[in-house]
Amino acid sequence: MSPSDRLRGYRAYQRPAEAFDPVAWRPPATPRFDPRPANDVHEVVSPEPAATEARAGVPAWAVSVLGGLVAALAGAMLGGMLQI
Repeated sequence: MSPSDRLRGYRAYQRPAEAFDPVAWRPPATPRFDPRPANDVHEVVSPEPAATEARAGVPAWAVSVLGGLVAALAGAMLGGMLQI
């Protein structure tokens, strides 16, 4: 550090210029690292129900009707897209 830099640093910050010399960096100590995810709230989450349990309340006719509606909508969208 040149003498002019030291004087400029002293005038600007009213501290000794040695405070502005580079400092060797070292990584933080390992105990500071917390491996838990940030959103870990220690709640016990119940497992998801099996697919057979989830489908137990849906009547069989609803699957056919909703499947037909989805197929009709997909066909209408494809027909509209191919209409050039």
